[in-house]
Amino acid sequence: MAKVLRLHSQRAANRAHTDVGTVAGVTNDESNKSSRVRISRVHLDAFRGIPKTLDVSFMHANGKPSSALIFGDNGSGKSSIVDAVEWACQKTVGRNRALYGGGSTPSLANLAASGERCAVEVTLSDGQSVRRIGSFGDGGANISGHAVPQAFSRVPMSLKRADILRFLDTPAIKRASIFMDHALGDEISSLESLTTDQQAVIEERHEAKRLMREAAANLASLIGITPPPRDANDIADMIATDVYKRIPVVDRIKVSLPRAVEEQVEVVTRHKERVQQLNQLAKRLSLPTSEKTERLLAMQSLLSGVGDWLTSAFLAVTGAPHVRRIEPKFGALSVVSLEIRITLVGRPTTTTPEKVFSEGYQDLVALLYFLAVARAAGEQGQAKVLILDDVLQSVDANIRVALMELVVRDFKDWQLLVTVHDRLWRNQLRDIFQRFGHPRIEVEIKQWNFGAGPDIVPAGTDAADSLWAAMDSSDPFAVCGVAGRLVEQICDRLSWTIPTSVKRKRGDTYTLADMWPGIMKELKRTSCADVLVRVDRWVHLRNAAGAHYNEWAESLTWAEAESFGYSALEFYSQVHCDSCGQWVERIGAKQFSCRCFTVKVINEN
Repeated sequence: MAKVLRLHSQRAANRAHTDVGTVAGVTNDESNKSSRVRISRVHLDAFRGIPKTLDVSFMHANGKPSSALIFGDNGSGKSSIVDAVEWACQKTVGRNRALYGGGSTPSLANLAASGERCAVEVTLSDGQSVRRIGSFGDGGANISGHAVPQAFSRVPMSLKRADILRFLDTPAIKRASIFMDHALGDEISSLESLTTDQQAVIEERHEAKRLMREAAANLASLIGITPPPRDANDIADMIATDVYKRIPVVDRIKVSLPRAVEEQVEVVTRHKERVQQLNQLAKRLSLPTSEKTERLLAMQSLLSGVGDWLTSAFLAVTGAPHVRRIEPKFGALSVVSLEIRITLVGRPTTTTPEKVFSEGYQDLVALLYFLAVARAAGEQGQAKVLILDDVLQSVDANIRVALMELVVRDFKDWQLLVTVHDRLWRNQLRDIFQRFGHPRIEVEIKQWNFGAGPDIVPAGTDAADSLWAAMDSSDPFAVCGVAGRLVEQICDRLSWTIPTSVKRKRGDTYTLADMWPGIMKELKRTSCADVLVRVDRWVHLRNAAGAHYNEWAESLTWAEAESFGYSALEFYSQVHCDSCGQWVERIGAKQFSCRCFTVKVINEN
């Protein structure tokens, strides 16, 4: 008991220190300065689902900005929080630069707060504050605020399910247009959206080029040329050299060719002339050239070099033995084309994901591509901050955990802001972050209503926070319920890390009654024995008073509830380390320790 009270005092002191502490300074190395910027806090004022003001801190107990799990039901305001971060830092919401309502565009101002004004402010780890204000009226939208920080100027920081769907639904011939706002600093001029006529010309020219190359391949087969040429100049050279033996064009009419060859030359020539006509039309319609092409090249420079990571990530998540390579290919079909080409083991040619992958694998490839782009931008100097807005919820359950393990591992030095609405998935995410030693805080939204907005509970990383709060309330039934949940969480984690006689599998569900006997068996002869006896004495209160109605439980005293609460807290302190944030793991026979060896459970036989 005395130990728990000392822990309580120390925790209070730590909280006070954290509240007044300063954000850790950033490096003096200018080449890495931008990539080390993180989000410390965000302030929302009448923004989207927030009718009043809301402050959310991403500061960890270690005094540094941290990754965060933002949990709440659908429609509770999770996305409003991360959208505010994105709007402040990048002046956009979900790759959508439309500013105020209308169709599928995001409405920035909250309608319960008149819908005429909104503001957000983000505090960065380097001490900067980025503020953005929107005012809306009959005259339209007026957006003011700071310039987009250099640290966030390369690629969008947020990934949503809509991005994956748009990637999959956009034809390869114009898919690169999705990424037109990538890798584009202020020094490169903007590229206007393609008109319907321009896009029609691009698509028709692509088809004409395809038919020309197909006809040239047939001609090459007839005259024994391998491999067949693809470029228009190479095709013309094949006809001049291998068909007409360098005879001048004016004299070719005198040459007698095999009928099949002559017919195929005519087909090639017809398609080539159509390509030339479309090239002239493209000039008249001002399709992207010169300075605008520079922008396309800048985008391709960033996005085209991600094939190695894309391949290794896909194989790490799926273990697919039949896939050898996944490679993005730019500009082969049009100036804004982006193909994803798949090379299968034992096959010399490439194919598309649609031809060889299930819908689940296609989703995965699209998601990994966006992650690969973000990772590449981080390596080139963008701030390593990534928002995953419920994007993994729709991924097939059999690969979702493996995918998030990959993200937490390969984005280990990143700040990941993850929104989640499913409780089981939140618990799985907690386990993943913990196992990879990735610090995180939790923000929970208890409820939301139209007039007041969300009720935010900063959950922190310490599972005992809720029990300390319940102890302060002096409500014996609340204490029994929360203490029971804490003991159940302890058992759940230890059944993995010890492990116990209950055989665990990811995504399973076991009750306290299933797990408690195994925990008792493993730890009864260790330094935890005394606290186990006390927990076991009171653990029946979890169901009797904390979870279900029992008439006799009405006589429950505060002393009994308090004893259960303190026993649960002391048990937690003996198997969980506040320093490294890890649970104890087996290191020998009846010997357990956290990863930093601060907390140890030893054999006392």
